[in-house]
Amino acid sequence: MSGPLLEVAGLGVDAGDVPLVRDVSFAVERGERVGVIGESGSGKTLTALALLGLLDDGLRASGSVRLDGVPFDLVGAGDRELSGIRGRLAGMVFQEPMTALNPVMRVGPQIAETLRLHGARPTRAAARATAVGLLGRLRLPDPVRAARSYPHQLSGGQRQRGVLGIALANDPALLICDEPTTALDVTVQKEIVDLVTGLSDERGTAVLYISHDLALVASVCHRVLVMYGGRIVESGPVERVLSRPAHPYTEALLAACDLTPGTRPRAIPGSVPPPGAAAADGCVFRDRCAHADDACAVRPEGGTVACWHPRTGPVSAVAPETDVPPRPAPGPVLLTARGLTRRYARPRARPFARRAFLTALEDVGLELRAGRRLGVVGESGSGKTTLLRLLAGLDRPTAGTVSTGSAGGGSGIQVVFQDPMGSLDPRMRVRDIVAEPLRAGTGTAARVAEALAAVGLPPDAGARYPHQFSGGQRQRIAIARALAPDPSVLLADEPVSALDVSVRAQILDVLREVTEERGMGLCVVSHDLGVIRYLCDDVMVLWQGKAVERGAVEDVWERPEHPYTERLLGAIPAALHR
Repeated sequence: MSGPLLEVAGLGVDAGDVPLVRDVSFAVERGERVGVIGESGSGKTLTALALLGLLDDGLRASGSVRLDGVPFDLVGAGDRELSGIRGRLAGMVFQEPMTALNPVMRVGPQIAETLRLHGARPTRAAARATAVGLLGRLRLPDPVRAARSYPHQLSGGQRQRGVLGIALANDPALLICDEPTTALDVTVQKEIVDLVTGLSDERGTAVLYISHDLALVASVCHRVLVMYGGRIVESGPVERVLSRPAHPYTEALLAACDLTPGTRPRAIPGSVPPPGAAAADGCVFRDRCAHADDACAVRPEGGTVACWHPRTGPVSAVAPETDVPPRPAPGPVLLTARGLTRRYARPRARPFARRAFLTALEDVGLELRAGRRLGVVGESGSGKTTLLRLLAGLDRPTAGTVSTGSAGGGSGIQVVFQDPMGSLDPRMRVRDIVAEPLRAGTGTAARVAEALAAVGLPPDAGARYPHQFSGGQRQRIAIARALAPDPSVLLADEPVSALDVSVRAQILDVLREVTEERGMGLCVVSHDLGVIRYLCDDVMVLWQGKAVERGAVEDVWERPEHPYTERLLGAIPAALHR
């Protein structure tokens, strides 16, 4: 029991001759929670998968990974050896529970399976009883029903508890969490995080926590590793790294995630280098750093992982913009909703039984004016997406009306969905995707180029396909398609929920600028309350299908009147103090 629980030395991941992760070294003590942060493509998930031998075919790990109590190095070990470790000594919680759970198997038996595989419970009955008990400890309201449910019958937060149950079933010494709360609302996120930290404190479980949410890492972890270009560029105690960063990349991440009212977050210039393109020598961030010079191309003898060529004073690659222009006065009414109600019929419990109904939305109204941005917040199941679908005309209300004003552009309403890859046709070139909502004519090509330029994409982007872009670039394409017909109202459903902080800053700037320049009305649904506070003028809080509070964003944040609003605001991770 001496020494660290996990010791990683010189870990690398290669795809043939292309290096993806280089020279990663760190250690994790028992009971310690270590965060891993960085933009998408920095190597965070690849590092986590390499630790347990879960890399895809065609990828090869090198270096050393030692887990206390295991007599062999995990790098190079065979599947038979590693299968005895996964789920017993080390568990992993993945970002998307629907892909981590077997869709044709009930949740309880999936937890019981890992108990029986590792001999913790020899009989099927004992394993299932333990699985139900574990779901109860994970605070599922009805663990017996949850154990008998299929994954699709549970909410996102309940499914993630099921994945957590599988990972914790055999009381592992190490728990690896890869973005476990990215798509969850703030209250469910807080519940999952409290579970992880509580179990870590109670059982002494070490946690490796991967996230793009810096505030969440600050509230959960003791230490943090900052990754970029497949390398660790800085590491240390959370308090020091996130308040007094020693590397310009860490400083840039902090500036990009700063959504303090009265400031504007700054996206990091450029983009993460593609696989294998990061500099082999010197600082991997130097191509995007405002302070780089020739000395940054060579690491000095004995150089540390932090910036080895700092300027006098604070190392700052970018800083939040504080001269945010005042908001213009609201324009004419563009969209009005009155008394919106939507009920769905439930399946009959038995033939000829009275049909029951689920009320997803009840008597909700709103008014959206030109140049104004309205945020809609609430937990999963509160009616946010149902409201957006009714406003967009993608569904019909059971009662109530939606009407549009005469102001604005020619197409009325356009929608930006949460998952750009699911809303963009993979067989169409970008120029055809953006042109699709336009009437064919001589000005179509010019209009497409204008829409792409409005979201910061180069003209040659039109000749490529969606899969050839990053997640943030695909979301820009989706916004360009929505802007092409010059709508008066833009509806956005979780437009930045799955994006890292730098790309999030880019998309938020795009949404802010286009609505201000074009006098559009914007309605944004988001579970990220920080995004709503930064982007929107007004906010509506939905709870169980009803609007329980509404008003100017700052008024609601500073003086919430409804207990549910107070609970939502209380679940936000503490702000980073710098």
